[in-house]
Amino acid sequence: MEKNTFLMINDMIYDLYSCTSLNEIKAKFLLRLKMVIPYSYASILLHETTEDPDTIRLTTPICIPEAFTEAENEYMKVADEDHLLWLLHSREPRLVRESDLLEDQQRLNSPLYVHCYRKYNIFDSMQYASVYQQELLGILTLFRTEKDGPFTNEDMFYLQAIGMHLNAVLYQITHSQPQTNDLKQTLAYLKNTCHLTNRELQIAEQIYQYRNNDEIAQSLGIRENTLQKHLQNIFRKTNVTSRWELLRLRMQ
Repeated sequence: MEKNTFLMINDMIYDLYSCTSLNEIKAKFLLRLKMVIPYSYASILLHETTEDPDTIRLTTPICIPEAFTEAENEYMKVADEDHLLWLLHSREPRLVRESDLLEDQQRLNSPLYVHCYRKYNIFDSMQYASVYQQELLGILTLFRTEKDGPFTNEDMFYLQAIGMHLNAVLYQITHSQPQTNDLKQTLAYLKNTCHLTNRELQIAEQIYQYRNNDEIAQSLGIRENTLQKHLQNIFRKTNVTSRWELLRLRMQ
């Protein structure tokens, strides 16, 4: 993975954990994802839980560009005809590339494709089933036109790596978990189980408030190199290697 790509992914994941609404998922995550995995269109369709566990009911399309919502609204009307969708219905996250499963002639002439996507000149797609705690949350799909070419194995690798973080955030948003109590519980866990000092807990709390290093150092009246030493101790005690891994602890 190139250094610039790694940095972009790292920043994007960190911002992803600050999302508290679907609109923020769209603005902070879906738009920026295009910088790592170029796409022509993108959508997230949420899964609505039903009494029948074998039923897939997709709702609430989040699309880029916004005009692509028309295509996904049409798709949701006929989603039962999409055999690919049933491959994604599982208790574990799953990623598929459409061009791996169907020949071009079959894909590009299917009734579903003609009805929903032909006018957008879509040629290939990657679909990621977002699952958390064995619950299907929704489907993230990236689309490319023929001009853009098919998705690569590298694209799939990136999306698989990023998807595990999307799962936790999407679960928290769709289940409206209380933020204040959640933070108190996390800090109590860090104190009692990971044995963070009071100063380290102050820093961790500000990380969970999405403050950057300059803001934390200024707030606590400490130097940057002192803050870095505290961060190294926090990461060591919590067995993580980065801020976004520390943020993930709050989701667990």
